[in-house]
Amino acid sequence: MNRFIYGFCACSLSAMLWPSLAPLWCLPILFLAMLLCLRKGPLMAGCLFAVIWLSLLFHCLYMHQYAEKSQQIEFKAQIVSLVSQNSDWISFDVRVISEADQDAFFDSWALNNVQRYYRLTWQKPDKIVVGQIWQFSAKLKGISSIQNQGGFNQQKYFITRHIIAKGRVKQADLIRYGGSLRQDVTQKLAPILALLAQGDILQALILGDKSALTTARWQQLRQTGAGHLVAISGLHLSVVFGLFYGIFLGISRYAFSWQHLGKMQFAMILAGIFTFGYGYLSGFAIATQRALLMLFLLLIFSFIKQFSHHWDRLVYALFFVLLVDPFASLGAGLWLSFGALAIILLSVQANTVEQQAEIGTDYVAKSISASSSNMAERCVQKILKLKGKLLHGLSVLWSIQWRLALLLGVLQGILFGSISPHSIWLNMLLVPWFSLVVIPLTILSFYIWLVVLCIFLLLGIDSDSQQHLGTMIFQWANMSLEPFAWLLQLSDHLPVNQLLLTEQQLAGLVFSIFAMMLLSIRRHVAKKQKRIYLFFVTILLLPIVINKLVTQEILPAPSSSLGSTPWQLHVIDVAQGMAVVLQQGRHGIIYDTGAAYGDFSYAQRAIVPFLASQGIRFIDYIIISHDDNDHAGGVHVLREQFPLARLIADFAISSKALSLSPAVAQACKGQILWRGIQLNFIGNPLTASNDNNNSCVVKLSDGLSSVLLTGDIEADREQTLITAKADIRADILLVPHHGSRTSSTPAFIDSVNPQLAIFTAGFSNQYGFPKPEVVARYQLQGCKILQTGHAGQISITFDQGEYKIATYRQQMAPFWYNRLFRFGESLKAE
Repeated sequence: MNRFIYGFCACSLSAMLWPSLAPLWCLPILFLAMLLCLRKGPLMAGCLFAVIWLSLLFHCLYMHQYAEKSQQIEFKAQIVSLVSQNSDWISFDVRVISEADQDAFFDSWALNNVQRYYRLTWQKPDKIVVGQIWQFSAKLKGISSIQNQGGFNQQKYFITRHIIAKGRVKQADLIRYGGSLRQDVTQKLAPILALLAQGDILQALILGDKSALTTARWQQLRQTGAGHLVAISGLHLSVVFGLFYGIFLGISRYAFSWQHLGKMQFAMILAGIFTFGYGYLSGFAIATQRALLMLFLLLIFSFIKQFSHHWDRLVYALFFVLLVDPFASLGAGLWLSFGALAIILLSVQANTVEQQAEIGTDYVAKSISASSSNMAERCVQKILKLKGKLLHGLSVLWSIQWRLALLLGVLQGILFGSISPHSIWLNMLLVPWFSLVVIPLTILSFYIWLVVLCIFLLLGIDSDSQQHLGTMIFQWANMSLEPFAWLLQLSDHLPVNQLLLTEQQLAGLVFSIFAMMLLSIRRHVAKKQKRIYLFFVTILLLPIVINKLVTQEILPAPSSSLGSTPWQLHVIDVAQGMAVVLQQGRHGIIYDTGAAYGDFSYAQRAIVPFLASQGIRFIDYIIISHDDNDHAGGVHVLREQFPLARLIADFAISSKALSLSPAVAQACKGQILWRGIQLNFIGNPLTASNDNNNSCVVKLSDGLSSVLLTGDIEADREQTLITAKADIRADILLVPHHGSRTSSTPAFIDSVNPQLAIFTAGFSNQYGFPKPEVVARYQLQGCKILQTGHAGQISITFDQGEYKIATYRQQMAPFWYNRLFRFGESLKAE
């Protein structure tokens, strides 16, 4: 195996853990070092090339990262995909058409040779279609997004899609339609599929368009682990290639008389062309491009290197995928697709070895005696041989399926933080069904419909007849999906649909994977070393076992003794809003819930995944400071998730929230002793007309350390607290009103005298919070300053009068793709 390629692949896959990339000025030095290592150290040369290649692409894409505030710019772009539509808003991706005239050579070269994409939103847009080219005027900002444990990392997702900015369209003019064959086919096919019961799944399988899938259907796909079946990937392209390869090979055997090898190669080429056409019509998504590249590489190897080892081909395919797109290692698709291929190769290889071991002298003797037997005995032997092949094929299929279901389930748990227990047996049924029935019928129906459509268009037949016949053509494909739809509906009634994993359980799964890898090679271990070998396997399995015993309360947890137990305060990054979680073991209290906009809420996006990642299963109280959207928008989501939690607020919560459970809401007054922590609600003696000044102020204390939560109180309420001589002195202060000029008076800061001031303000927010003069007041007091928009999630652990601070971007996940991304034109020297 080429050690240069191996080094490149290994180093590129490790990019998920790099703290930073190589700066631009360092790349020529690394390139010279690579050339020096190329002959005597190809492994190191491959690693250096991976660092150079990934860093170079990153700098080409994100070289204009200077301005923090949004900037309105004009640019020409082509619409490449429609992402979502909510009410009168639409979200879509565009490919920027470069017209830049940069003085710097590198800037000019990068802008003209590296494709850049923007994620745009548009309110009440004109009718937009994929392929159109527009002149946009939009307010753009960097791809920085909220960063919390357990949550979806949107900025990493944007990097994998080469999206360098997001923004809102202010004005746009259509330059030209730029329509495509794919768009014409989509417009003809979409009305036909809409008439079928399973048309949403057929639309995803044929066109790669999953917009017709409802929220309920997506939930069923997640809880069954069947989402990969409706996302066009290597499985679908492999089936399409195998289908047309079999068809063309069968035709060539009867239609042509040349040698068998030429027929196979001819069939491969035609099948490859049809598979490429399917990839084009499905939209050439990132996963589709990767799968096509792998497929065509395997075809090329079949022509020019027919006797190379399967593992060599897999590594070569991985090398070219990472060479074309170095950011692919950040996406789950690469790990799942290559993980599946590795599992298949291991399964087939193991089964082949077992089969060869069974071949002995008895089998050879039977083969020799078969030549002298009569016709009846030969027929029996052929039947037995056919039976053996069938049983062997089923054995191989079973060995592949259970390994894929089990190991990919574990891999999905590590990548997504959850496991679908039913996905194991469901995928054992669904993957063969899709491979052998659904996908072949769907693709055959689609290509037959294309041929019929061309004929109808030539004959000038009306659209109603086209639609009626199209519905008939797709009926068999629709019927093949009925068992799949029935299983999806059944999953709603199955117990334990989805298991959310904590970070400790995920770490245990990683060790368990290493243990299973060691078990897979146990045959090659010498007998004298088997005890040591089993000891290491047992050690690797201990973390997941101990974690299970602790969570089931069979073993006492370290945080079981109240009073002396460490506790945590987590300030969640919910952009321009506030959300705080107080944690002790598996129990928690939530103070404020972040904002909600239509169907979107930060409670669902950030708080609920965070609670799952930390193993917080019980929320005892939900405290809402006041009735602003950025503080109370997610209360309904959290009440649905934790119906037994007691709601504490000083304003009238809607009946929808209160009707979810018999728990009684209470006002923000008095004191609560919660698991050794005192919650002191500081009352408001005045009836303020300003809703901000009615915020629920809470002081948390364990007798040694204290935290003051202030909501959005302003100067008047601050003065009231000082005049009433309220107990507001605290070690840590969540700064009032996100750092607005209307709050944080010098007298209030002096009365609290905090060591740490936390601003809950989003990065590059439209209000400009926190205000510079307010930050200066806290710095003058000698406070340490943290802002959720810059630091991400802020977690503080309290233990016997001391506290430790950890931020997501700096301590929890200090990786290069979690840095702050700004957007702006490069600054020129005066």
